[in-house]
Amino acid sequence: MTTHCERFENEALLLLEQGQPLDDHFSSCPDCLAARAAYDRLREQLSQLGEEDEPAADWQARVWERIEQRKKRRWSPWWFAPVAVAAMAALFLIWIPGQKPASLQVEIEAGATVRRGTEAHPGDLLRLSATTGGARHSELRVYRNDTELILRCPESPCSVVLDGVGRYQPLLLLSESLLPAPTSDLENDTAAALDAGADVESGPEVVVR
Repeated sequence: MTTHCERFENEALLLLEQGQPLDDHFSSCPDCLAARAAYDRLREQLSQLGEEDEPAADWQARVWERIEQRKKRRWSPWWFAPVAVAAMAALFLIWIPGQKPASLQVEIEAGATVRRGTEAHPGDLLRLSATTGGARHSELRVYRNDTELILRCPESPCSVVLDGVGRYQPLLLLSESLLPAPTSDLENDTAAALDAGADVESGPEVVVR
């Protein structure tokens, strides 16, 4: 059985961060060479970022304000009253006594890097687990820097390696109908899910330095 070599993530990242040389394994192992190339590309991309690439200082507030506005529109009183009885009947039919409410748990598992305080570092593992409250459809997602979807997981629990510096935002999406596939960034994908009738639970943002 062929296994993937993880020595670059577990050993080489720390050595590179400390400015130390790598042994001969890392110049001959195909998996480590591929991981090194991906790491170098990420560093190059990050080095080219300027102030104009930084998100606005209030980006988080604007995103969650839009989410709250959409939730309020979806549950506004003018249409809620006529369907209240039907909604309560549906709730009675689908509610299961003792069922746990929807929740999202986020954990950081330390990688091979030296720990400095409680912050997350490249190579750490981000673990997500969730309870869905009986929702028919659910999905765990993680966006990096609001623009890149790095994890899309239909089942809990799941995990992803924090393979570079940046901001990582975990989300739990819940819906009674099929969730729309992500096509853009955190803001637009979240808006599309809300428009489709989904609920969105946000986990704590994880910053990797």
